Amino acid sequence: MRLFTNKRVRDIFIHIAQGTATQVSLAKAMNVSTRTIRSDLKALSDILADAGNSLIYDRKKGFFIQVDNPESHHHLLEQSQKPWIETRSTAERRRALLTALLRQDGEVELETLESTWFISIYTLRNDIALLRRHFDLYGIVIHSEKNDRFRLQGSEIALRRCLYDILLRAREADKDDYALFDTPVEIAEIKQALSRYIVEHGLTVSDVNLRFLALICGISVQRMQRGNWLLDYQFDACDPRLKQVAGEISQLLSSESAAIPQSEVDYLAMNLAAFCSHPNDAAPPPDPCAAEQAVMNHFLSYVSASWFCDVFYDEPSRASLLNHIKAMRIRVNNGITIINPLIEQIKRHYPLMYEMTLAAFSELEHFFSGTISDDEIGYLVMHIGAILEETQLENTDNRLSALIVSEQGTASTRLVCQKITRMYPHLTITRSVSVEQYKALESVDERIVISLVAVEEKNRKVIHLPPLPERWQLENMKYFLNPQTPPPEAMVNYFSADHFFIFASQTHSKASLLPFLCAQLARQGRVDEHYLDSVLERENRASTLLDDKIAIPHPLGLVALSTMVTVAVFPDGIEWDAGKTVKLVFMLAVSEDAFVDSMLIYDYLTNILDDDVIDALSQCGDYAEFMALSQRYFL
Repeated sequence: MRLFTNKRVRDIFIHIAQGTATQVSLAKAMNVSTRTIRSDLKALSDILADAGNSLIYDRKKGFFIQVDNPESHHHLLEQSQKPWIETRSTAERRRALLTALLRQDGEVELETLESTWFISIYTLRNDIALLRRHFDLYGIVIHSEKNDRFRLQGSEIALRRCLYDILLRAREADKDDYALFDTPVEIAEIKQALSRYIVEHGLTVSDVNLRFLALICGISVQRMQRGNWLLDYQFDACDPRLKQVAGEISQLLSSESAAIPQSEVDYLAMNLAAFCSHPNDAAPPPDPCAAEQAVMNHFLSYVSASWFCDVFYDEPSRASLLNHIKAMRIRVNNGITIINPLIEQIKRHYPLMYEMTLAAFSELEHFFSGTISDDEIGYLVMHIGAILEETQLENTDNRLSALIVSEQGTASTRLVCQKITRMYPHLTITRSVSVEQYKALESVDERIVISLVAVEEKNRKVIHLPPLPERWQLENMKYFLNPQTPPPEAMVNYFSADHFFIFASQTHSKASLLPFLCAQLARQGRVDEHYLDSVLERENRASTLLDDKIAIPHPLGLVALSTMVTVAVFPDGIEWDAGKTVKLVFMLAVSEDAFVDSMLIYDYLTNILDDDVIDALSQCGDYAEFMALSQRYFL
């Protein structure tokens, strides 16, 4: 049990225990005001009284301790010498200060915080200076009054955006809700009410987007209850039906009997357009002047033309991508943040598609008033990945029907579906539903349910998978499906004994290995004289380490004359980057006509990232042994 209320009270005790001290000398030593010292001395007096001793004030000498209980005084001295562990970290203190400003109950007085938080006013002033930079991101100003009094000045939309971003990343949402609004916003109740309305009225929204929407609605409800209304806001860039829906939801969530202002309805309509679609919301007739249509056409043409990939864009795929771009453009242009829980897995599993998507949208900045985040890019990768993988499955004979349950969006669900059906060609995924839609089903018509989130079984067996399953997790499905899936012939053709090398670790450095492997490819006519320069340029831009476990050097773009994977094995390891050692190096030479097959190569590379698999492959004695083990990880 801590005997001292805070570190400064403990330090004051140490000073006075060594001799008398005045308020002025203590204030100077603690770097705080004399007013704060008076509060600390009162706290110390109470601690000493509980221990049977007294804090005495002498007008000539200052404060000293009258020891009436030597044993308890000795115990306090022992406690004062122990290392102090702060109960509030710097990050926690600044977050608390940010919360105090956002509550807008009045001015935030640093002197009050100094006496209640036991933090020097100079530290709090420094915190305010740092918070100014944070609020600048939203166009919000920390307005200062005299005597270190502060309040926020900014538009209502900016304040709501700031609140949303804080709660979006909160680890303890209920605790943060309470800190910001006095009482919990009860986001869970709002989410439940929204979910019921959406299911009953046939709106389409993923479970992840439902969380974002519920959080925005919760903030709006609390702001309105506190009298912070959104005024002079207008939004017309959506289907008129969404405004009707927004009006109904506003009344549903509001505890006020009075009519909701149209500006609040428009604000909710904008957020609905950013996260969900209306029933029977088919893609409108193509409009070459529409910004979203132009963005989609550029993206698809970039994939087909720049990467020389013959991709099958059917109408459902185009409609799904167009609707996603519409919603994304609303989010980006209105500063709505989203979190893609799969972004790191996407970068790891689909690095080539991620780079391609990033490059394509870097040319589309003029269509957006904000910056497209990594999270948004990740969802686009899922869309194009689903289309690219679907191209390989057009003529597949499928016989077993399955229902997919997912809390993610359409693109991520389709991407997983394609991975499953590519591995199990006899499986037909007839439809995908959200968790709420699954709960509403009385029974399942399909023969099996594959769920990417925990759900209860109904009348069919449920196979549970993570949102982006690893190869071994997909393999476990065979106990339910029992397929016969030999490794793709194309993958076997992309490896060759002529391009397989085993080295002692001292044979090469990274600098010497890259030219050596490129020379082997050039000697076999796989690449031209420009290939090495492209590989080195790509490596200079960013390391080609994959998950810090294997190296995959490759050029910028599909510049190889024919596709080949060159393998360099280092049983004892080779330093790739400073402090990063790898045992396997795969140099990727991918030609223009093998883009889709390159996804198979990346699947293989991500499938072997388990440490045990890497160790086994690095100890293979020859090419035949390496391939025999590798083929287990071909999709």
